[in-house]
Amino acid sequence: MTQTVLVLRFSAVGDVVLTAPAIDALRAAWPSARIVYAVKERLAHLLEHNPNVDEVVALLPGEGPLSYARRLRATRPTAVLDLHGKIRSKILRALMPGVRKVVWTKRDFRDTLPVKLALRPYRSSMFFADRYHAAVEELVGHKLPRGRLQYFLGPEDVATADAALRAAGLKPGAPLLGLSPGANWETKRWPAERFAGLARRALARGMQVAVQGSAAESDLGGLIAREAPGTVDLCGKLDLRALGGFVSRCTAFAANDSGPMHMARALGVPTLAFFGSTDPTMFDFRGHEVLFAGVPCAPCSFFGRRRCPRGHFRCMLDLTEERAWAALSPLLSAGRLPLLSA
Repeated sequence: MTQTVLVLRFSAVGDVVLTAPAIDALRAAWPSARIVYAVKERLAHLLEHNPNVDEVVALLPGEGPLSYARRLRATRPTAVLDLHGKIRSKILRALMPGVRKVVWTKRDFRDTLPVKLALRPYRSSMFFADRYHAAVEELVGHKLPRGRLQYFLGPEDVATADAALRAAGLKPGAPLLGLSPGANWETKRWPAERFAGLARRALARGMQVAVQGSAAESDLGGLIAREAPGTVDLCGKLDLRALGGFVSRCTAFAANDSGPMHMARALGVPTLAFFGSTDPTMFDFRGHEVLFAGVPCAPCSFFGRRRCPRGHFRCMLDLTEERAWAALSPLLSAGRLPLLSA
């Protein structure tokens, strides 16, 4: 009987991108299986062109679990691979009786309380994507080679991005530094003024520079564009399709711990990543660059905080512009990098 594996991972951008190696490994192990992926509608594009995914069932805005479960059951899954592991996926699993379920282990439960209370730093014991991979191995029943961290662009993604670049006065295909100064949590943000410093240095080398971010992050893009004249602010102007196309056009990409940073690595774009309150050892940066100050209290959280619990924010403020430029400069001539597995 052909297996139909229903994969649950509803958000966010980076987390969905990071499931790619596990899905790649699953496809290699079960080449004839039908792989169905359940994700929020606004993120469906992240998966729609992945050749390892046969069908995407998008969770519609405001859709309740009963309605969604009916649509998921209609795919006739023989197994559920829960890579989300939160309330919504637990409810959906309960609404699919008689189907085998495998749930990923997000972290060692002994870490949860002391790290959330900022009693001690968090140190990951394995790559984040390897936890997804371990769930696939449990499903298949034996060890598997790691899959590739790869983001698959849609056929119009680059053209959509190119239109936005041209409208902003940039030349697609010319050397371009992409900056992504935003993040969902304040303690994951390297100061925007320092991103502006990188922009000025790149512009002085003759590169184009553009800032990417959501509409809610337009203040960051505006600040960088003002402090580094010649920088183009694209905040709020790129949808998910255009974001992938834009990142793929970049010669190099500098970003905080965020979805666009993972997308850049998954496209082989040389990436400089800034880490403060979260743990960079959760991800593989071979060939890329990562800056982490290593202050004694960091990393203090699993996914970031609204403010520094100690009040000094040294984990980001200790990362100087000079140190960042020294890390970024070689990436500007590195060319595309081999794809990783985490």
